[in-house]
Amino acid sequence: MTIWQPETGEQVTEIISSALAQQRPMRICSHDTKLGFGTPVGTDDTLSLKALSGVIDYQPEELVLVVKAGTPLVDIEQLLAEQNQMLAFEPPHLDGFYSSEGTGTIAGVVATNLSGPRRVSAGAARDFLLGFSAVSGRGDEFKSGSRVMKNVTGYDLSKLICGSFGTLAVMTDITLKVLPRPETSSSLSVQCESLRSAQAVLSAAFCTDTEPSGGAIARTEAGWRAVIRLEGVDVSVRDRMTSLKTALSAHGEQTTLDLPASEAFWQSWCDLSMIPSEAEQVYKISVAPSDAPALLDHLLKSYNLHVSLDWAGGLIWIAGQGEELCGAVRDAVAACGNGHVTLMRGSEQLRSEQAVFQPQAAALAALSHRIKTAFDPQHILNPGKMGEMRGGV
Repeated sequence: MTIWQPETGEQVTEIISSALAQQRPMRICSHDTKLGFGTPVGTDDTLSLKALSGVIDYQPEELVLVVKAGTPLVDIEQLLAEQNQMLAFEPPHLDGFYSSEGTGTIAGVVATNLSGPRRVSAGAARDFLLGFSAVSGRGDEFKSGSRVMKNVTGYDLSKLICGSFGTLAVMTDITLKVLPRPETSSSLSVQCESLRSAQAVLSAAFCTDTEPSGGAIARTEAGWRAVIRLEGVDVSVRDRMTSLKTALSAHGEQTTLDLPASEAFWQSWCDLSMIPSEAEQVYKISVAPSDAPALLDHLLKSYNLHVSLDWAGGLIWIAGQGEELCGAVRDAVAACGNGHVTLMRGSEQLRSEQAVFQPQAAALAALSHRIKTAFDPQHILNPGKMGEMRGGV
């Protein structure tokens, strides 16, 4: 077993070129925070980016940040907080979710395209990736994008690299768009008798002009609780909260969460700490919000599950156990006619035997394979990490 820890982009190129010449597949990682995410990689040789860390350029007035790929996410957030700025897509910290001793890096966030509750209003990680430098599986250095949003030069590889799980190239530096932090936030909680009622609350809230930045549904002993977040200038948040309460007055008992309570609630949903740590299997399901109640009604009749919904009801988190659960979840989503399932947490055996990601249609799988081959013809970068979804398209 060999572990490489390059400190420069040039060293990354040398390592990949050497591995290519020797046909030695490598596992790509930083601090191994998300080691339990994806299909297990069948190689002990590792290229770690943990030493490739640091800020290259930060221009708060231009809302642009350039960092090395292995820079810890906590360091970036601390730097931005000093300038009252943030990563608007609310990247999750999953070290607790995966019981990891390390801390996540910006490369891991981009490679997995993970976004938090604000994704429903602000966009995903890929929408804030302005550009990057990387080394492909051919040992070629290349760049994509620039330091401005309105850039149409060349191919839009930023959208391709996000969610590719290190199977196409190894990023060496990353350019991100940042945004000012909201002055304050407040959330409205509405107690509902059924999931359909809670979904109706979120639908009604997002149809108002109050501009919610988050919408979640939590299962409680009394039923279901819909939570809507408002952010912005203090006076605006207070006025919009009054309007939101009026608009939802007929839907159920209301409780207002002040700034500390609101931030604590949404942080737990961002980092998935609302999911029981003892849950053996955790699934992330993306469906149309209107399909969520019927899908969950079907599953809850047969399984004892911990259920949470985010992204205004379009993202479902299911935690449970049982050998048949994986197949049941995929069958339930297939019955909806649309949507996809990702196994976010499971044993190594389960992730080896079952598809972690949603299986692709034949035509799309063929396209993904061609893209993977174009970037990494010998499949030396994270081989098999995405199972059948080669390339992460």
